[in-house]
Amino acid sequence: MHPEDIKAEIRKRFGTVKAFEAAKGLGADSVRDVLRGRAARRAAEAISEVVGTPLTTLFPGRFPSVGEDNPRKRDSHRLNPGQV
Repeated sequence: MHPEDIKAEIRKRFGTVKAFEAAKGLGADSVRDVLRGRAARRAAEAISEVVGTPLTTLFPGRFPSVGEDNPRKRDSHRLNPGQV
């Protein structure tokens, strides 16, 4: 889904993106951050709920589903990720 379509859907239901962020208890510009590719799971989940599209479909590859192994997180403490 295109970012402009997402923002349009939010505006249809809340009037403005800022009103959506306030209603959902999100930080200022959190929608913008998610649409620009920054990882803000709570904001992405709120967007997913309003748009009516699963998180993994709306933002494929960005947010592993609950319980799914995330190799970047698993290796983040290692000096040489990927090596055992």
